[in-house]
Amino acid sequence: MTPEREREYDELLAYVSHFATVVWKVSSTAEIHPAKTIERVVEQFGKSKALAGLRQAANDTVEETNNWSREAKSTVDEAFKSAGIVTVSEITRRYSASYKRIIKRGIIRDETEYYLIHAVLIDQGNSVANDERAHLQKLTEAYEARA
Repeated sequence: MTPEREREYDELLAYVSHFATVVWKVSSTAEIHPAKTIERVVEQFGKSKALAGLRQAANDTVEETNNWSREAKSTVDEAFKSAGIVTVSEITRRYSASYKRIIKRGIIRDETEYYLIHAVLIDQGNSVANDERAHLQKLTEAYEARA
C-alpha cells in the first residue's frame, strides 16, 4: 500500500476501534471488536481489503450518528479529539455521501444537512481547506437566512 493509504488505514483503525469501544461499548478484548476483526482480515486477505472494510465501518458510524443531536456529536468529537483520534465530524466530511451531495448541489436543504455541515465547520481539528471552509460557511449562512 502507498504511504497515504497506510496513514488512512492507521487513522481509520484507531477511529473505528475507539468508536466501538466508547460508543458501542464493545470491550476491546472481545472477539467481535473491530480491531480484532480487522486483524483477521489482514491475516487472510491483506491490508488493502482491510482498508476497504474500515472505510465501510467508518461509513456505518456516519450513518449511525446522522440522527444524533448537535450536542451529542460535539461531545463525542471532543472526546475523540482529546484521545488524539480523528473526529466523527471529520469522518463524516471525508466519507459521507450526504456531505458530498450537499457540496456538489451547493445548497443545504434541511436541518439535518445544516447540522452535518455545521458540525464540520465547528470541528477545528479537521483537515478542511480554507476555501472549503469558506464555502461551507456561505452554505450555512444562506440556509440560516432562509430558515
